[in-house]
Amino acid sequence: MTSARIDLMIERAAEVMCNVEGDMDGLPRVLAREWPQAPALELTVALASAADGVQSLMGCAGPSGHRAQTGWQLAAMVAADVHFLAVTGAPHSTAADLLAYWTDERGSK
Repeated sequence: MTSARIDLMIERAAEVMCNVEGDMDGLPRVLAREWPQAPALELTVALASAADGVQSLMGCAGPSGHRAQTGWQLAAMVAADVHFLAVTGAPHSTAADLLAYWTDERGSK
């Protein structure tokens, strides 16, 4: 994990979490598109780190705190997808692999 990349990913995720008008569900896809060569689990690290940072600064209550909770859930879902791909023998090492899976298996996701 490169420090510069993960810092940018965390910053991007935190921006989305703090923008109460933005789409949270598409955040993992946004990160995967912007950093397709990143290790797949780095998306989980970025989402969890951003959620932790937002909750540390803004608290758990309020719109940003609630959106940060969604960030934790998205981090868990990304990790679950990586694990599923690994146990089924599908490509799972990069964010691009996740993006391909989400596109193939979930249509527009």
